[in-house]
Amino acid sequence: MIRMRSPKLVAITLASMLAFTAAYAAADEPKAGDPAGRHGHGRFQERLGLTDDQMKAIREVHARRADERKQLWQSLRQAQADLRQLALNGGDPAAIKAKTAEVAGLLSQGVELRAAILQEMSPILTVEQREQLSKMGPRGHWRHGPRPAQS
Repeated sequence: MIRMRSPKLVAITLASMLAFTAAYAAADEPKAGDPAGRHGHGRFQERLGLTDDQMKAIREVHARRADERKQLWQSLRQAQADLRQLALNGGDPAAIKAKTAEVAGLLSQGVELRAAILQEMSPILTVEQREQLSKMGPRGHWRHGPRPAQS
């Protein structure tokens, strides 16, 4: 039996995956008018101190997974659109539950794909680079640990 997750949890998961997807897609393509390559992979290379050979190998990893990633995100976007339509137009609760399960499954596949890409990248990176990458958030920004409580 499939348990219905709280709408807040589903929304948070969807939002985080969409933000990750947008940031990841933006990092794949250099920005126009950026000859120094500081956006996308250029910035990634700079932040981790990657050699040109390492970047070439990482690009190859991403290229091998590009079709799979594209198909997954297209399926996810369509399933999310279908779910929105069902929810907003008084769809059958069983259909909404089934579509929610489909979206959750696609999100799970996305996480698995990201983990597989990171596993393929791991041997390309030095220990220090892997450590630095693990400290970066999904948008390539450094995480500094939990924020202090507001008073």
